[in-house]
Amino acid sequence: MSWQQLRSLRRTLTGNFCAITFIYWLTYFLRFNRIRVVDEEISNLKKLQVLSLRENKIQSLPADPGVDELCQLITLDVSHNHLEQLLEQIGSCQKLSTLNLQHNELRFLPDSVGELTQLERIGLRYNQLESIPATLARCSNLLELNIEGNNVWQLPDGMLAHLEKLTSVALSRNYFNSFPLGGPQQFTSVQSLNMDHNQITKIPFGIFSRASHLAELNMRDNQLASLPPDLRSWVTLVELNLGTNQLTKLPDDVEYLVNLEVLILSNNQLKRIPQTIQELQKLQVLGLEEHHLDCLPLEIGNLTELQRLVVQSNRLTALPRTIGNLQNLIYLAAGENDLQGIPVEIGDLRKLETLYLNDNINLIDLPTELALCCNLQIMSIENCPLTKIPVEVVAGGPSLVIQFLRIQGSFSQV
Repeated sequence: MSWQQLRSLRRTLTGNFCAITFIYWLTYFLRFNRIRVVDEEISNLKKLQVLSLRENKIQSLPADPGVDELCQLITLDVSHNHLEQLLEQIGSCQKLSTLNLQHNELRFLPDSVGELTQLERIGLRYNQLESIPATLARCSNLLELNIEGNNVWQLPDGMLAHLEKLTSVALSRNYFNSFPLGGPQQFTSVQSLNMDHNQITKIPFGIFSRASHLAELNMRDNQLASLPPDLRSWVTLVELNLGTNQLTKLPDDVEYLVNLEVLILSNNQLKRIPQTIQELQKLQVLGLEEHHLDCLPLEIGNLTELQRLVVQSNRLTALPRTIGNLQNLIYLAAGENDLQGIPVEIGDLRKLETLYLNDNINLIDLPTELALCCNLQIMSIENCPLTKIPVEVVAGGPSLVIQFLRIQGSFSQV
């Protein structure tokens, strides 16, 4: 409903019904329209608790009178608009618990945002913010803070430490070159921390010493050259993403991260994977593509919960025979290596659905046992010579190759 339609509707209503219809509205949705201007008459909706104006073309919000008089407002969603500034009077909406401002053109936030002491969630993703006001530290009920995709390079000193209820912090895609100042206490209640796509060079020693609830840490696309000596203390982590950094070594202490289910180390400079990785018995996803690995430890076969293994773009000449122990493996990517053969134990991977072997220029044959992978749906063998398999079979594509292997191995029941 547009503001013009709203006025027209009001003119058709009289008496008490009009008052009930407008004054006592609790929820108002004007999403996915082409609204450019919000009329000051919105201030008449005194009882309004939820206002959604997302996906419009709004450049500013009215005040004096305007949104500032909606003192009962609990949720305000003006995301996906063209807001260039947030009205200073927003501090009057002191019952706000959710404020969604993501995907606008905000360059700064007013200090009055600190007056929103009931605020639990503030969405600031993808604006043009260069800083965050220190007054935000007063929003002590804040549970989620997301400033992904802005131009911020630091937070006010100690701000996160004051927000003691924070469970989710997303600082991704900004210009941070170090962790926010505030010490270990700033992550006491945090469960998810995303700092990917920044310029961070170091994870401070002890920074997670009080992070007893931290389950997800995403440091992808930074400039980390090493991991801190207290890596072993990150025992609560379930997901750890260190992809696209400058790591040359994975410490043996990784064995202490026994709750890990997802470990992404892609696109670093590792030359070896420690044998201690076998202790990660809950691991389901392991990303090791784009390194300098020439072998995988035999102990990788002890990761029996593994469902996804990516070792694409390394220097591997062989896969360990213990790979057959990975009975839950669904996805295996080993393309762009120097594989000269595939172990027959691959036939034990009965749950395997996707197999990438492409661009192994010395791979001349495949084991007939591959036909035992009864759930295989996708197999990539492009740019593999496979000279021991008839040319016409290879030309027929992966499905014909599997049929050929099945016949060669006499696996009539597969």
